[in-house]
Amino acid sequence: MRASTRDARAVTPRASLAVDVARWTLSVPTMYAMVSINEYITHRYYQHAEFNKNETLKKVWCFFTRQKEAPKVGGGGHIEHHAETLDDMSLRVDDKWMKSEPAAVLEGNTYRGTAFEWDVTGLMTMQMVITCVPVLALMGFSAGPMAALIGGSTLAHALIWNSLHPAMHGLNEVPLQDGIPSLWLARYRESKYYDYLYLNHSGHHVLSGQCNYNVCCPLVDHVLGTYVEPEVWMKKTRVPFGKEHREFYPAGEYARNLAAKAAAAVIEGALQADASADEGERDLVAA
Repeated sequence: MRASTRDARAVTPRASLAVDVARWTLSVPTMYAMVSINEYITHRYYQHAEFNKNETLKKVWCFFTRQKEAPKVGGGGHIEHHAETLDDMSLRVDDKWMKSEPAAVLEGNTYRGTAFEWDVTGLMTMQMVITCVPVLALMGFSAGPMAALIGGSTLAHALIWNSLHPAMHGLNEVPLQDGIPSLWLARYRESKYYDYLYLNHSGHHVLSGQCNYNVCCPLVDHVLGTYVEPEVWMKKTRVPFGKEHREFYPAGEYARNLAAKAAAAVIEGALQADASADEGERDLVAA
């Protein structure tokens, strides 16, 4: 009887260890899936304002908030970001665009709606807490491990996003005072993983934001059938696309293009002034 009790006690710690190992092993794909789900929902239904066209989502919102009418979301400048992005992922600086109402929405936004600044990272963290806590609780995690998993996943997502998204559109690198620094993972921009992410997001822009909603964590697009392969969307580009035409991550390109445009305007003004002066001198001579 005593031997049987000792055996049972010996088995219990081993069984508990096996459960813990299985739980933590499963947490990796689980958190990846949760980030992918949150990224997809936020990008498609908030940033692209598809919430406004989805009656089911509006009813769910009204049910939980006890409101009679769902709000109309504007996308936080993301729709305007699409309007100023060319098919080679560079940003427009032409006069027609710069004087337009959509461009005015992005005025004063350093990263033109492309970066995970600290406020956006905070919102993503809240969203992850709300959606992940029930899942992790069902898996048997306590508060401490939950915080570590949610915080680590949100940090990893922001790291990848900031090292990918602003620079691919030619905007400046993100420093620590603005958000998770983009240079922390910049060394991986030449990797196959980043090449995949770049092409995946380029297709999202070329096809007017109607596919490839996942940016850093591809998964949900493949599950829901909203993923479009490069072989399909590349046929529809309206400008030359590829590394042979433009660097994939030309950080600072937008600022340089604005500076070049301003310099050209100054030179043009000076030439016009000289031409007017010359014309005035000719008129005096003729008189």
